[in-house]
Amino acid sequence: MAADLYQKGDKISAFNAFLELAIDGDADAQAMVGFMLENGEGCEQNIEEAFGWYQKAADQGQHVALFNLGQMYKTGKGCPQNEAAAFGAFMKAARAGNVHAMFEVAQMMEAGAGTPKSPERAANWYETAAQYGHVEAQNCLGAIYQEGQGVEQNYEKAREWYEKAAEQGHPRAMYNLGMLYDKGWGVERDSEKALEWCRKAAHAGHEKAQSIIRRLQEEGKIVF
Repeated sequence: MAADLYQKGDKISAFNAFLELAIDGDADAQAMVGFMLENGEGCEQNIEEAFGWYQKAADQGQHVALFNLGQMYKTGKGCPQNEAAAFGAFMKAARAGNVHAMFEVAQMMEAGAGTPKSPERAANWYETAAQYGHVEAQNCLGAIYQEGQGVEQNYEKAREWYEKAAEQGHPRAMYNLGMLYDKGWGVERDSEKALEWCRKAAHAGHEKAQSIIRRLQEEGKIVF
């Protein structure tokens, strides 16, 4: 009923219904109360209270609450910033199957934020998220294979992952794929395909691709 009220746009009634369930200990409802408090939906925004409800749900292993808790710890929103606590929350959410948390775990491992730096473990988590269809993870995995960071350098795999992300409209992946075709890395060098992907990236808002297209236009080498 609470979810139905929310979907129908009656946020105040939905919040009250979720709150009743949350007080009774329902983890999903606790996560939803946290979300609505964080965003001021059906109630007055209260970040600190949102944090508290996320914590209650996270204590029961609710993966969305764990992810949101991780974001709060990461940014210092509603609580003191704590990268180690953020990583811990993301890791629990990732192990519970939250694909967005998998990506966050990979990023923090790659950077050594809140956890020891480990390119190899980061690559594993990027690949797990990428296999689940996380488009940013797919692009990052392409870059990892291109550079050979935490994995053996493999331009063919870089192309495969860039292509998966590019076909879903990811601007940076489109640009990266275009650069592979331009350089002939893992593919037969193809200026037309390089330009095609660079043009798509530019249309999607990629600034570097836009500057390249402008330069080529100014030089009279291409016309849209």
